[in-house]
Amino acid sequence: MTPRELQARLAEAAGRHDIPGAVLAVRRGADVVEAAYGVLDVETGYPATVDSVFQTGSITKVWTATLIMQLVDEGLVALDAPVARYLPGFRVVDEDVSASVTVRQLLCHVGGFEGDIFDDHGPGDDAVERFVADLAVRAGQLFPPGERWSYCNSGYVVLGRIVEVLTGQTWEAALRERIAVPLGMTHVATSPAEAIRHRVSMGHLPGPDGALVKAPAWAMPRTTGT
Repeated sequence: MTPRELQARLAEAAGRHDIPGAVLAVRRGADVVEAAYGVLDVETGYPATVDSVFQTGSITKVWTATLIMQLVDEGLVALDAPVARYLPGFRVVDEDVSASVTVRQLLCHVGGFEGDIFDDHGPGDDAVERFVADLAVRAGQLFPPGERWSYCNSGYVVLGRIVEVLTGQTWEAALRERIAVPLGMTHVATSPAEAIRHRVSMGHLPGPDGALVKAPAWAMPRTTGT
């Protein structure tokens, strides 16, 4: 596929789905073809380029899972071991689940406790630790572990905390050292303070008349990054 062909396909797809700006890269072997379309911000009209950065949302869960599996390969984590083995004192509301829920269950979103907890514990390096500690009163049980699948954001924050404890680093530092640097990723930002150094896309939502407007908030709490 040529750059012109990729550009045309990206423009058609973005226009069909009312996306203001997008970047796409296709790799085949050692060859990479890139394309950019539209704008990063409908208010400023700042153009999207192939080096623009976009919020990845829950794609970070793929990174967290990768970090956990690296620790498994290193013999530091057993998937079917209880989370409490690696986080002494770990608790959710249900005491039995606190003692028994496993790493594998959190990875597979079958831990069964409340996942939609987005509390902001500040920008400090202790944010993830504080979030996990608060699950003792915030994470009620929805169903027994392993009974069914239910998307669980808070479970992945717990996995991020395991990464922090076993590596002695913040989740963000472990991500950079273990994933971003080895992959040669040069445009990675894990906070608004870092993102401002790059060409950053804004989020957009339909306005009252249906036209896209800039989303009212860009950054999310540090604890939701994992």
